[in-house]
Amino acid sequence: MPQFPFVGQAYEAPMLLQDAEKCVNWYVELSQNGDSKTPKALLGTPGLLSLLSVGNGPIRGMWVLPGGVSAIVVSGNGVYWVTALLSPSGLAPAILYSKPIGGLLTSTGPVAIRDNGAGGIAVISDGPNGYVVNLGAQSVSIISDEAWLGADRIAFIDGWLVFNKPGTQTFYTSPLYWNGTSAIDATYFALKDSSTDQLVTLHENIRELWLIGERTSEVWIDAGNATFPFSRLQGVTPQQGCAAKQSIARITDAAHGVDSLIWLGRNERGQNTVKRTVGYQIVDVSTIAVNHAIASYSTISDAIGYTYQQDQHEFYVLTFPTADVTWTWDVTTNLWHERASYDPVAGFFHRHRSNCCMNFAGMTIVGDYANGNLYMLSRQIYSDNGAPLVAWRRTPHVWDQSDRERVFHSQMQIEFTPGVGLQTGQGSNPQAVMKWSDDGGQTWGNEHWRPVGLVGQTKNRCIWRRMGTARDRVYDVKFSDPVPRDVVGASLITA
Repeated sequence: MPQFPFVGQAYEAPMLLQDAEKCVNWYVELSQNGDSKTPKALLGTPGLLSLLSVGNGPIRGMWVLPGGVSAIVVSGNGVYWVTALLSPSGLAPAILYSKPIGGLLTSTGPVAIRDNGAGGIAVISDGPNGYVVNLGAQSVSIISDEAWLGADRIAFIDGWLVFNKPGTQTFYTSPLYWNGTSAIDATYFALKDSSTDQLVTLHENIRELWLIGERTSEVWIDAGNATFPFSRLQGVTPQQGCAAKQSIARITDAAHGVDSLIWLGRNERGQNTVKRTVGYQIVDVSTIAVNHAIASYSTISDAIGYTYQQDQHEFYVLTFPTADVTWTWDVTTNLWHERASYDPVAGFFHRHRSNCCMNFAGMTIVGDYANGNLYMLSRQIYSDNGAPLVAWRRTPHVWDQSDRERVFHSQMQIEFTPGVGLQTGQGSNPQAVMKWSDDGGQTWGNEHWRPVGLVGQTKNRCIWRRMGTARDRVYDVKFSDPVPRDVVGASLITA
């Protein structure tokens, strides 16, 4: 039976008649073994298990403190100290506890957090304001120093906390290993001024400070200067900038064995592409289809990004809050998919619920954009905190490439993991639903349901038969039951 390319990335081309593929809440797994049954499969994206409710939300930022047993979480205008009680067996998730330790003057928008280990503090910035968290006293105080210029990004290198002054070319530092009480030296500032564009965002990477502007970038290093510690790395001025200050994150550059940076890019020639660093070069990682989707959003400057590793994959999760969409790049496979939460009442997909992420207490933990919930992000969870986790795949076109004549579709078989039904309730008889379009993905027919397999039915096959004829057909499949939904492949018999 001929294999059908059901497994694939999201690729909805500018012209649907060329490619109309969707891949939502599934991602591609590539086999590293040449003898595998199939070279690639679809794995279900992680679900959300509620661990703790912290304040009223939204969760605006999280930061794991040295030692790995405590973290700072900002929820709404509250700052919370979160601690973890690990399971003695290590088999159950850690139990999290929180307590309020202070407040901010703002209640919405992302915050930046960094700790200054030797100084015994952490610093939170929300744009106009800065706050010192005394790690010993577990208290929060606002930075009232006249030398504080505001910041919406913070970096830490060699004992220096580095801040940007929003809307300018200026960046500046705290005193070395600052304890939060000594004055900020107003002379410890510099400009990203190799070009005239403003500084948009900054990030530390391999003890280097990347300053990314509206259309150009610079790299600075700690040179130990007496008047200002950092110096520009000469000859490194990439002609690439940033379109969304909170989209920047660190990822692995596996080909070179080092870490690199990734963000939503912009330069003097255009925008809407995702960029990453390769050494001191900046390259595109987004596809034409992803770029086309981003270009359709009314606002992209509010995009937020984070990265995490799980099951030997590393993911860059990029959310556009105004557009209500989340895109994810699998760094390991170089393939894209979407992540979405689903509203079963309205029947609509929305952005993924995660607003930020931390690796804490042996778990990947994300914070909710609409409330104070902290979730464990895990592939062993098959719902979004009880709401349906709907996986959606729209396939490549099926057509007669020789003469564009009608093709008879006699049988489609999708090989889900069978026999995964629950004993009772929703998911006891898990089913996939398929519909198809005979005009290249523009209009759609009726839904057709097929069982994946009751519990123990490990030989069950999910098959659709006698599906008629078409000159250009696109299949659309969804799966929402709270059970494993991995797909090893599919086959299609045509004539």
